[in-house]
Amino acid sequence: EVNLRMRAATFDGMLTGRVNAMQEAMGGGIAFSGDTAKAMTLQQIQPELQRVWNAVRAEAGDLSALASLAYGASGAKPAASVAPTDLRVQMVGVVEELYRQSLITATGGNVSARIAGSGDLWITPSALFKGDLRPEAMARIGVDGGLRDANGPSPSSERLMHCAVYAAKPEAQAVIHAHAPHATILANAGLPFLPVSTEAAFFGELPRVPFIMPGTQALADAVRDAMRASWAVLLVNHGLLVAGRSLRRAADMAEIVERSAQVILGCYALGKPPPVLPADAVAELRKLGELVA
Repeated sequence: EVNLRMRAATFDGMLTGRVNAMQEAMGGGIAFSGDTAKAMTLQQIQPELQRVWNAVRAEAGDLSALASLAYGASGAKPAASVAPTDLRVQMVGVVEELYRQSLITATGGNVSARIAGSGDLWITPSALFKGDLRPEAMARIGVDGGLRDANGPSPSSERLMHCAVYAAKPEAQAVIHAHAPHATILANAGLPFLPVSTEAAFFGELPRVPFIMPGTQALADAVRDAMRASWAVLLVNHGLLVAGRSLRRAADMAEIVERSAQVILGCYALGKPPPVLPADAVAELRKLGELVA
């Protein structure tokens, strides 16, 4: 249920007190996938791990060779060159775009896309800085969330949520989970998503999912149910989730929702109810919504 990954030297340093585990995790040196709450139990068993590890370390003697060991028993694989047309290159471009617009934070938010001609997905890695990703850092998983490369990058801890969306919407080719600030405020305040522009009118009222611990099957199940009749969902205390028939469309919709939420909140902040489009115009634009997704 929880997969923790780190270099052997990092593991040794963590259990001998020479490495700050939290700093390593924030910098991508320790990655995990699965149930976030269960991953945190590592802290509870760390004293016992330290006792056992230090006893074994004393018996083994010099462990300087650990520094040369990378993820996986056989070490790191050399990165293969990635063609400019590779889907992973497009994903990096979208992540950088969303990061510049503050829809994705340094390590918060994730993007996935279907790999043509297969049942697999590329998904952004766990706990790596989103402002400077490389195509080779993308992790390959099955639509069931299973890892396709045991020695490859560790996938986002939110992969179950992504897989749930693909199950609910077979036509979806990409999923974006953003920590979009204005969309999150709208969700937290319980305010409606309104047709304040022609783009916003493509969407109806966005379903809301109450806070459920990230990375859990419970969250994935709730998102799956909410996404059956929508292309976007607001996650209370968490952010925004959008699916699209292409990676480009998914990114465009994430930006539309965030910009619309900003306008709606701005009107309320000035003490004015947000003006909405006429009902007949909204009805026509809603018909186009499915085409835009």
